[in-house]
Amino acid sequence: MARFRVMARTVDMLGQQQIAGIPTAISELFKNAHDAYARRVEVDYLREKDLFILRDDGLGMTREDFEQRWLTLGTDSKVAGGNLSLPPIDPEQTERPILGEKGIGRLAIAVLGPQVLVVTRAKRECLPSKVTVVAYLHWRLFALPGIDLDEVVIPLREIPGGTLPTEVDVRAMVQETIAFLDSIAHCSDLQICNKIREEMQGFTIDPSGLAQQLDTPSLLDDGCGTHFYITPVDRLMQQDIDHRDDDKKATRFEKLLIGFTNTMMPEHKPPVILTSFRDYIDEGAPIERIGNKAFFTPEEYGNADHHIIGRFDEYGHFSGKVGVYHLSPDPYQLSWQDSDGSPTACGPFEFAFAYLQGEAKESLLPASDHALLASKLDKIGGLYIYRNGIRVLPYGASDYDWLDIEIRRSKKASYYYYSYRRIFGAIELSTTKNSRLTEKAGREGFRENEAYRQLRSILIHFFEQSAADFFREEGRYADPWMETRSELNRRDQIRKKKESQASGKTKSLKRDLDIFFNKVADKEPELAMESHFREVKKKALTVLKSEQSVTYKAAQLLTVEREARETIRKMQRDLTVTKPRGIGLTRTLNNEWDAYQGQKLRLTQELFQPAETELEHFLSEIAGNNALILDNIVRLDTVVRERSNVVKSSTRRLKSETDKLLDRVADRVRDQSKTSWTERLRRSCGVTLAFPSPPVVIAG
Repeated sequence: MARFRVMARTVDMLGQQQIAGIPTAISELFKNAHDAYARRVEVDYLREKDLFILRDDGLGMTREDFEQRWLTLGTDSKVAGGNLSLPPIDPEQTERPILGEKGIGRLAIAVLGPQVLVVTRAKRECLPSKVTVVAYLHWRLFALPGIDLDEVVIPLREIPGGTLPTEVDVRAMVQETIAFLDSIAHCSDLQICNKIREEMQGFTIDPSGLAQQLDTPSLLDDGCGTHFYITPVDRLMQQDIDHRDDDKKATRFEKLLIGFTNTMMPEHKPPVILTSFRDYIDEGAPIERIGNKAFFTPEEYGNADHHIIGRFDEYGHFSGKVGVYHLSPDPYQLSWQDSDGSPTACGPFEFAFAYLQGEAKESLLPASDHALLASKLDKIGGLYIYRNGIRVLPYGASDYDWLDIEIRRSKKASYYYYSYRRIFGAIELSTTKNSRLTEKAGREGFRENEAYRQLRSILIHFFEQSAADFFREEGRYADPWMETRSELNRRDQIRKKKESQASGKTKSLKRDLDIFFNKVADKEPELAMESHFREVKKKALTVLKSEQSVTYKAAQLLTVEREARETIRKMQRDLTVTKPRGIGLTRTLNNEWDAYQGQKLRLTQELFQPAETELEHFLSEIAGNNALILDNIVRLDTVVRERSNVVKSSTRRLKSETDKLLDRVADRVRDQSKTSWTERLRRSCGVTLAFPSPPVVIAG
């Protein structure tokens, strides 16, 4: 009688061929932690030690579980009616649907690295086990030719619960594996055996020592769960984390591991399991690669321009609400065009997404916030699928447009409206209601059976019809979108005009400051003042030498003084720079303005004020020396009149600017009143500007 033989190479082939890549392998291990009722599963990637540590705080495994479930390929332990009992559940938590039904999670480890130390402690009936199970595997042993699967030796130890194995314990297990390798080396590839032996000799992991630098989850004291220590790490790990084709695209790691649970929606249910991936690049603080902040936040979701939320029933009909530009969401219903009245194979599902306008000028977000969210959408935007709250790969990846949204948009953007990279939302499935949506063996999406094709058809129809209804100029419910978009465009034009004006004013200010500093650097004010005094003295001497009467000479000297003061005032005005109102200054320009004010004050105190005092003393002195009497009352009156004229001119200028500002405020008040009145009319009358109050059913 003939029988099947299972060669050890089967494990190697399954591990390499069933797992799409490193991010998928990590996702599979996260799902295994979910099935073990872990509340947390965390990865610490220590690059300098070339070590990958994955720890969860789940129910862990007994020795029997490890041998009969974890080390058994194709086990039926997760299938009702099998020879083994179903995996244990945690009575302290809500029962979880099983995600890892394919039995490939353990093989995912081989994709991450060739050697693994498994440390697990069981928790049963809410009590931690008295022992911790430790096992060591080198996956390359399974690649050796001519060896049956059951021949491979896997060292296993039980140590006291609440403790961790030491480096000595681990070395003893490694030596046991090396001894097995030596016993079969004669019938295997010697070169491969030497490579495996070299890697095993370098396996110097010390879990008890590492526990001192790692936080929880821990297996010390009453801690339970399963921990994996994997080394050396596949070199593709760093490439998947670090490499991106350009700054606008996500890395492969981000595409497939961010958003493991749906935490983007406001008021979302707390995820049953939290995931974390800390990347220790150097001795500094680690980088959190997949935490909730790396994914879309509820705040970002709420800030998007449009929101759609609802449910597709078992016939593919949508019932929900559409909120455009943060207006109150209105009911919306849509029938699936291909429905024949029979329940769909895909089943009912929940559906919600937010949408960001592509151009900042048409968005409610400030330009800076729009740019940040748009950049994030370029990297990780898309429509994610979650089954029982856990992400289904690869849906949601920014380069996996599984609904062909971008293909349709490329035909005519104004007609189809939606862009896949401006969407972020989720489809919520469950194992019970959507059982016919089954994943491929390698976790690369759903099988393209009838259920999946119906799911795509329902969603494609929804995006096409909702675009026609709400975001197309001739759409029956497009008025709110068109009016708000037009208003945003109008405001954008005003803003650009103001920016253009402000830019011109800024350039003018910069030019005036440069002229001022050049004059100061060349000492033009001082030289001009010296020239002015020479001219004043010349005029005064001319008056004194004239043959006119004493009274006439005195009057002429007063005229010389008045004209000299006017020239000094003009010199001050020519050096004055006026800062335009309503513009912001760059840091450099603001520093220049401060420097200008300092120089202006210096010139006033050290040049212009002393010049006026010197002028007065000079004319008083020569008048006295020549028996001329200058009327001090007339001199004082002249100074007061000059000051008064300056104040009046400044007051007139300020009044003119105030009148213009009041006119602008009045215009804005009128515009806001008009907008408010239109909105009240829309809400109260239900005219064509509003969505219809009752739900609208659109056939086909």
